[in-house]
Amino acid sequence: MRLPTLLPPELIGSYGGYNLVHYINAFHGIPQLAGQVDLTIEEECRHAGVICAPTLEELQRCISGSPDTDATPVEFAGWLPVYEISGNCGRHPQFKHTAIAPLGYRFTCSAPSKKLLPSLRQRAISAILSLVKRVILGLFLLIRPIFGALLGTPGVALRDRFRVFAAMIRMYFSLHQGGARLFPVLRFLRSRNYQSQLLLARNRGLVFLPSMPYTYGQNPWVVEIEDPTTLFYPHVQNGETHKVTLSKSPYFPIVKTLLESNHCKAVLTHMKSTADMISTLFSSDTIRAKIFYKPLGVKLPERWQGHDAEEASEPINLLFTNSWHQMPGNFFLRGGLDVLEAFSVLHERYPQIRLTLRTNLPSLPGRYYQIIEQGWVRVVNRVLSTRDMEALLSESHIYLLPAARVHIVSLLQAMSHGLAVVTSDGWGFDEYVNHERNGLVVKGRYGKVSWADKEVGMLREDYRPMYKSNPKVVRGLIKAVSRLVEHRSLRRRLGRNARHDVETTYNLDQWNLGLKEVFDRALSP
Repeated sequence: MRLPTLLPPELIGSYGGYNLVHYINAFHGIPQLAGQVDLTIEEECRHAGVICAPTLEELQRCISGSPDTDATPVEFAGWLPVYEISGNCGRHPQFKHTAIAPLGYRFTCSAPSKKLLPSLRQRAISAILSLVKRVILGLFLLIRPIFGALLGTPGVALRDRFRVFAAMIRMYFSLHQGGARLFPVLRFLRSRNYQSQLLLARNRGLVFLPSMPYTYGQNPWVVEIEDPTTLFYPHVQNGETHKVTLSKSPYFPIVKTLLESNHCKAVLTHMKSTADMISTLFSSDTIRAKIFYKPLGVKLPERWQGHDAEEASEPINLLFTNSWHQMPGNFFLRGGLDVLEAFSVLHERYPQIRLTLRTNLPSLPGRYYQIIEQGWVRVVNRVLSTRDMEALLSESHIYLLPAARVHIVSLLQAMSHGLAVVTSDGWGFDEYVNHERNGLVVKGRYGKVSWADKEVGMLREDYRPMYKSNPKVVRGLIKAVSRLVEHRSLRRRLGRNARHDVETTYNLDQWNLGLKEVFDRALSP
């Protein structure tokens, strides 16, 4: 049987600030500020605010009556190439809230539909430069943004290119006047990625930046962060700050000047500890006035684990998950070794328990493969759809996250599904998990692999101990899980309290109320 060929989207006009497109027996309204949008990618359509209807007349009525028509656009910049090379953090589930904007606002996404590939000439120059990179590459990378103003980016007008270039030059002098040294300033400017900034050249409104302040200040901007370290990325990195003094870093005056600038409108965080640390770290009233703390929220699922009556012999499902991008090395940072060590003991004690590892496994000593092969351990290393992931969560009973530090989305998702959560005492967990009320906390991480240095305003992290099993954490996991297996009432109480907390506090409605306050302040005269 021959499959029909799909016709490409057909532009049929514009209406109310939307481009009207006919595609696959439906009509789509694409916000003109969103640029090109791939209608086959649901997430991209949500980010862009695409409206769909079966007829053109109905689409026009939807646009006319849409509350988004007069909403203020906010550009979500997580699609920029500079974020792709920074762990692709712009796609992190932490920022899924951008699918639903606060009242009075709409998120736009101006990403080109296709990546711009380097030309043949650029590839040839790159090949030649690679032959002598040990001699001149360092210097070349520092001054490359200057050449970018002349070379430009396809689709970006000359006027917009020079607008970005002028913003970069203004930032250079501003950072230099702020006390920063020449070469750190040049490295910092380069790390903002000039070509990425060009892709935002036409945008004149507020820009929402995920995790890192990748900007030259050509637009007013808000950055959402989890910890202070990402403000200095890539020059200072997480997991390596246990002996660092940020106030003595050559990048400290740079970041301080950046946050004090008029273009920086707000620093938003879902961690109270982070808000306090930033205030202490920079000791600046100007920055302090821009700090906003709002607890993060997630969607409350309809299907969840109620821990209803069950036979003692029925399986009890334990779940451990890796980070969203499934990097094998993060198996260690989430406490995967301790989970396997604890399970080897627990399975002998309670034959009815099952363990699911939602992760790509790194290379492990043979002992751990034996635990997996001999016990009831299922390894799921394929990509799961949202529906499959929600099914996995709702069918589990106990969620294990003895990580080096908080992983906020994984934690809140497990809580929203009513799982009995067992975490470590790593930095940040205590802001969302209350021991014995909505989860159980195992000691052994705080002060060793992560801790808030309140005197200097830094998050101290040393991830090296995570690559070996921690006996104290293992004993804590065995004790916590044993209690949960033996006492279903405890499991049910913790799970229901956790879900109640999401329902009342850590949900998208509450988050958007806070986000609206931030945007209102950012755009106030």
